[in-house]
Amino acid sequence: MISYPRWLEDTADTPRLRLIGIGNAGVHIADRIAAQASSELETVAINSDQHSLNTSSAGTRVAIGPLTTHGLGAGGDAETGLEAAKESLKEILGAIEGADILLICAGLGGGTGGPTAALVAKLAKERGALPVAVVTSPFRFEGRRRSAQASEALDELKKHADAVVHFENDRMADFSEPMLEAAKTFAACDELLAAAIITLISATKGGGPLPVSLPDLISILRHSGDGCLFGSGSAEGGERAAAALEEALRSPLLDGGRLLKEGTEILVNIGGPSNIAFVEAASIMQSVSRHVGEKTNLHLTLATTQDDAPLTVALIGRTGAGVARQVPQSAPAVEPLSVVPDQPAKPKPSTPKVHQEDLPLEPVSKGRFIKSEPTMFEGEDLDVPTFIRRKLLR
Repeated sequence: MISYPRWLEDTADTPRLRLIGIGNAGVHIADRIAAQASSELETVAINSDQHSLNTSSAGTRVAIGPLTTHGLGAGGDAETGLEAAKESLKEILGAIEGADILLICAGLGGGTGGPTAALVAKLAKERGALPVAVVTSPFRFEGRRRSAQASEALDELKKHADAVVHFENDRMADFSEPMLEAAKTFAACDELLAAAIITLISATKGGGPLPVSLPDLISILRHSGDGCLFGSGSAEGGERAAAALEEALRSPLLDGGRLLKEGTEILVNIGGPSNIAFVEAASIMQSVSRHVGEKTNLHLTLATTQDDAPLTVALIGRTGAGVARQVPQSAPAVEPLSVVPDQPAKPKPSTPKVHQEDLPLEPVSKGRFIKSEPTMFEGEDLDVPTFIRRKLLR
C-alpha cells in the first residue's frame, strides 16, 4: 500500500518544493537547474568539499563533516562520507525543514553523494515530506570500487525515497559521437539530467489546463530506479508538435523510441505557450501510443508558461525490470556452459622440476680490511658471509 503525507489531502496550496544537490556532481547539477528554471527555486547545496561548495550558487550551502573531512571532501570513501553526514545531522535537518517535496540530486559511486542522499531521503520521509531522488551511476571506466559503492547507495536510497529516477552515465554517453570531446560528452549528460529534473519540477508544481496529481506522479516514478526512460525536445513554428516529439525520441535513454516498448508507466509532459492547440496535444499522444507496448500506462500533463516559449515535449517513466544494454552485432556469441555429471576430473599434468645450477661464488677480497685479524670461531672465519662459508665447506 502506498501512503502519502496528510498535506496532500488537506491543502490545495502549491506544495513547497526544494532542490537539494549533494556531493560534487549533485551540487553542479543543482546549480545548472537553478540557472535554467523559469521561476524562483529553493536550492540547497550539501557537500564535504568546502572549495566546491564555495563556488555554488545555491541559496543555502551546508558544509558537512568539518571534523571528519576538514573540508577536503570524503576522498571517494563512502564510509567517510556517511560519517561526515552524521556529524552534521543538525545542519542537514535545518536545510530540509519546511519542504513538502525534496528533489534530491546526486551522483552515486563517490564518497559524499550516495550515502548522504539516502540519509537525507530518510530524514525527509520521517518528517512527512516526499523525497524524490534523481541520481546517476558512474561510468564503467571509473572502476569497480565506484560501481560497487554506487550499487550499494542505490539500494539504500530505494528504501527511503518515494521515487528514484536512476540514469546510467554509460547509457547517456553510448549514443554520442565516438570522437566527441570529453568535456562536451559530460556537458551533454548534465543537460539531459537537468532537463529531466526540470520536467519533474514542472509536473510537481501542477497548474495548467491538464495537471497531474502528486500521488499519480509518485506512482509513475516509484520503481524507476530499476530502469528509467527519458527524452525531451522543444520546437517552434508550424510543425512544432511533430518536431519536438521527434527530438525527444532521439534521446539516448529512449533509443529512437525503441525502448518505449519496455515502459510500464510513462508520463508525457507537454508545455509551452498558452496557444497550444488541442489537436497538437492529441497528435503527440497518438504518436507516442504507437511506440509504446500494449500494457503501457500513458499519463498526460499539459502546462502553459509564457507566450513566447517554445512547445516542449518530455517523456519520463519506468520499465519493468531495467533497460537492457544493446549488444553490438559484431560481438561474438557466448556458448552456454554445460555441466557433465559423474565424470572424474582429469589429473593435471605434472610440472617437471627445473634443476638450478649452483653459482660459482668465490671469496671476495676484504679490501682495506685485508690486514685486520679475522674473527675466528671453531675454525671458521665469521667475517666471511654464511652462505659463502657453507659453500666452501662442501
